[in-house]
Amino acid sequence: MKHPLTTTLSLHVALSVLCVSLPVFYTCAYAQTETLDVHAPRQVQVQLYQKVGRFYRRFAQLPEQDRAGLSLNVMGRVQPSNKPLPDANLHLQTQAGSLPLSQPGSDALRFPLSDALWQENPPIMATLAPNEHIHFTFQIAVQPAQANSFSNAQAQTWLKQLDFCVKDVVGTVFSWLVPHAKIVIVTLAAHSTLTVTNNDQPQTLFENTQNTPQTYALEPRKFAPEATFTATQPFTHIMLTMPVNLHADLKRKS
Repeated sequence: MKHPLTTTLSLHVALSVLCVSLPVFYTCAYAQTETLDVHAPRQVQVQLYQKVGRFYRRFAQLPEQDRAGLSLNVMGRVQPSNKPLPDANLHLQTQAGSLPLSQPGSDALRFPLSDALWQENPPIMATLAPNEHIHFTFQIAVQPAQANSFSNAQAQTWLKQLDFCVKDVVGTVFSWLVPHAKIVIVTLAAHSTLTVTNNDQPQTLFENTQNTPQTYALEPRKFAPEATFTATQPFTHIMLTMPVNLHADLKRKS
């Protein structure tokens, strides 16, 4: 009969031989388990189509005279790392297949409106790590009649339209609690200059010396009603700042 110490030593030797002969398998299996369970982002549901589509439908139902020339822009970033929206691979998982909701190089949400999708109500999917979510902000875009110029009267009209839209949404009583829209955000192309002309006297407001588009916050009420704003190149974007901070987050559904 073997002594217990001899048996224990034999078992230890056998296990040591097994570990030495299979080092690659053991190491790979351990690393893969750690990555999959803790760190790797994965595709998850963050919302349903109707939950997001309802906001777009509400804007489309506002009186035509209030939203004429205005369009709703929803911009998203992956937080807390502040990554671009396309990094999240946000898409609708429809019966017909995957439908992307963003495009490379842009943080704008491209949300399709259709009765068929409303009826289907497919899930909205995204590739997110456990601690990540998508933060969205809402903007109102305008398109001037001229690509590189608009009058102060036009700017004042856009801001009044935005106020009317807010009133349509929150109602007459609560609209008194919301401040009036005041700011027009102008995005200038690279090496473009923004000037204001009043009584035939031009004045430079902002000169973009960068190789990329830059924004300028314009407050029309500070200028004469007959003033005209002109850029040396077509505007990249013109946005109206919402009088209230509208935002939404899409998070992983449990």
